Amino acid sequence: MLDDDLVCIGREGPLLRLTLNRPAKANALTAGMLYALAQTVQGAEHGDLIVMDSASPRLFCAGADIAQFVSGPEALAQQEHGLLALVEAMSQSRAPVIAIARGRAAGAGAILLALADVVLAADDLQIAAPEFGFGMYPVIVEAVLQSRLWPALASRLCLGAGSLGASEALALGMVAEVLPTDGFATVAAKRLDYYASRQAGLQALGDSRRASAATAALRQQLATVAPMMMTNFEAPGVRERIGDYLEGLRQRAG
Repeated sequence: MLDDDLVCIGREGPLLRLTLNRPAKANALTAGMLYALAQTVQGAEHGDLIVMDSASPRLFCAGADIAQFVSGPEALAQQEHGLLALVEAMSQSRAPVIAIARGRAAGAGAILLALADVVLAADDLQIAAPEFGFGMYPVIVEAVLQSRLWPALASRLCLGAGSLGASEALALGMVAEVLPTDGFATVAAKRLDYYASRQAGLQALGDSRRASAATAALRQQLATVAPMMMTNFEAPGVRERIGDYLEGLRQRAG
């Protein structure tokens, strides 16, 4: 079940680094990757610092692996359960989470950023939710985004009506810092050192997140809306649109 090779897990003292390592597929998250992330975050201890980043120098995460979940109801159910497990693990994490991101963060990738305690973003970051193009409304993505953004803005993003750039995400509080794309890795490493040297403050931030009304409301909302994902997937035309999209990708790659 776990795609451990697609999520690189490393530890340096209290720093626990989770690197999305599927650059050839835009870090599209399989069910196994979701479970690997969830289990690692859940196992982090008070006093740890979780860092999420990408092995790709160009993007963070394009979202869930649609080729996997379109393969049948069982695969979709595994994706849903893995995503919900990851949301629960991150929202209840005993360790604070820092995300380092550049390029595209879509769907489940946007969820990772929305649930992080601190996001260090490159100035080319674009947060989006493209699922509506297939006829699916991303109810889980919306619920998580609503815990950080105005509900109307979260809904607009989930309708695919544009994306959220780094500067706007900074102004809205979803991103802590925007760093230049040129030399991003070097500058982000220096800023990570800054936060890691203030572990007690970060721990207080993480503890506050676990106790917040927004986190409690998110858990309650997910219990209500998550079943809608399966129902929406079964609607006429959804699988066909996804299939057409994947076929177009195959033809362009060929």
